[in-house]
Amino acid sequence: MNDRSNHKRLVLASTLAFGLLIAFPVGMVAQDPTEDRLEKAPFEVREEELIANKELVEAGKLEILSRFTLATPLWNFDGLGTIHEVWAAGASDPVEKTRLKELEEFSDAWWHEMDMRYGVHRPIEDARIEESVTLGVVRTKANVAMNGAPGISPNCRLCHSTVLFTNPDPKNPQPKLAEGIPNVFLDFERLHQNICKSSHASPGFLFAKNLPRFFIDSADFYGILVPTLRPDGVKPSLLRYYSFFLEKHSTSYTKPLEAKVPLIPFLKPQPWTNYYWKTHGTEGQGLYVDGGFSGNVADVTYAMAINRDHLGRDYLEAKETFRKTVPSFFSSLKTPRYPFIQSVDSQSADAGFKVFENNCAHCHGTFKRTDDKQYDLVSFPGKLVDHEELGTDPLRINNIFDMNIEEKKKFLSGTLVSTQKYLAPPLVGIWARGPYLHNASVPTLYDLLHSSSRPKKYSMYPSSTDPNNFDQTRVGWKYVDESNKSHEEIQKLIQADPYVRVFDPDWRTPKQVEQLSRALSEVTGTQVDPSKPELYTGMLNTGHTFGDSLSEEDRQNLINFLKCL
Repeated sequence: MNDRSNHKRLVLASTLAFGLLIAFPVGMVAQDPTEDRLEKAPFEVREEELIANKELVEAGKLEILSRFTLATPLWNFDGLGTIHEVWAAGASDPVEKTRLKELEEFSDAWWHEMDMRYGVHRPIEDARIEESVTLGVVRTKANVAMNGAPGISPNCRLCHSTVLFTNPDPKNPQPKLAEGIPNVFLDFERLHQNICKSSHASPGFLFAKNLPRFFIDSADFYGILVPTLRPDGVKPSLLRYYSFFLEKHSTSYTKPLEAKVPLIPFLKPQPWTNYYWKTHGTEGQGLYVDGGFSGNVADVTYAMAINRDHLGRDYLEAKETFRKTVPSFFSSLKTPRYPFIQSVDSQSADAGFKVFENNCAHCHGTFKRTDDKQYDLVSFPGKLVDHEELGTDPLRINNIFDMNIEEKKKFLSGTLVSTQKYLAPPLVGIWARGPYLHNASVPTLYDLLHSSSRPKKYSMYPSSTDPNNFDQTRVGWKYVDESNKSHEEIQKLIQADPYVRVFDPDWRTPKQVEQLSRALSEVTGTQVDPSKPELYTGMLNTGHTFGDSLSEEDRQNLINFLKCL
């Protein structure tokens, strides 16, 4: 029996329905919630045992791995199994079309395409559960309601973890799971659209706002719509969801938001490996780049799920379990070692340590040399930096397009504020976290420390498992400067190459630019310039020019030091 048949057999043998993720494709609706479905799943029983034994790290890991197996499916598993037909349909070369059409799902060649097209990896054996389909996608207990097909749904790992090479030898890269390091090449939007197309389902309205491959390493539209999805605080029931959106508002409910919300996201997924330091800082104890939320990460995660029980009991129980366990798991995570560490010059790294202490430590923390070419973070200030000093893209901290903060407080506990500042992050594992700045606008550390070298537009290719794809000198994934290309030329590049990813801040049509200008003219409470809509796209590569004053020698030494974190 092949992998796909085995997956389907296991799913079809499972019990039905436990929860619902927002923005599922039209037609993939859940059955009405009933009391008997509140019976605990086996992993929930195991979690309770681990919590009782104070094994919170293991309980948190199990929560991350298993929770969304209880979701109503976002996708049809059969659509994943036939996704290669979408690839073949988009190929113009007859030979390539035939090759793709004949691919066997879950074969090595199929996984290669999944990596190159979407940044999606096969499950890593030492970090998988029975329901794992890909890294970050799990089989659900519920089937697709309209046709009974086996269902799958993404979990947290799809965005917040990846697979990295650990050996510099390209013939033996020894890729391993990098838990908590964001998936730099994930193209969620295209994955969503392609699975829906291959399974003949509508993609729904939520994810239709982001355009495939005009951004690199970006989060999605959740942060804007989530407050709207929970109009009654902690009890956003399944029945209320259908009544509120499908019967009364349908997709037209999002129309008033579309004029105000940038259609491209402007925030990278946050690294879980920063969790411990960012929540123990002395000033900005924020989980996000703006330092605006110091509550528990469970609030954010379960804000993206709609409960099956009309009283919200299952939602509250799941959120409480997450709150108790996952912070311990996040705090236990370690960053991966720089794979080319043997090639780093020790004297240069030590000299770079002094450069860091004199120029960077007051924002990014105090390090201690613990071994040759190894430095450990011992103190993190959690410093919030004024935009006048930092100069990076201000869109997120200005909250121009954000929902009313009071709306968010309906479902987020803890402190939620608008700081108007960005939080200087911890730099542990910084080599693996590019592209840089909170919006992925700067491809390498060298460009970050030498602002005049930054490309306005650039292109990259996966994969994170190929050592040849990493630039050891500039530190970051290799890129091509596309600054001189028009958006039309960028479009042709994307159409001709199914693998390339592009950072292109000029993607809007003239009509969309005009709409954005009109929206800016209606903004109140914050000073904006409607005549310059390009300043409000969230994709500026400006600011953080603190490395510009360094000599080239000091800059290279600093980069070598950063490789050792």
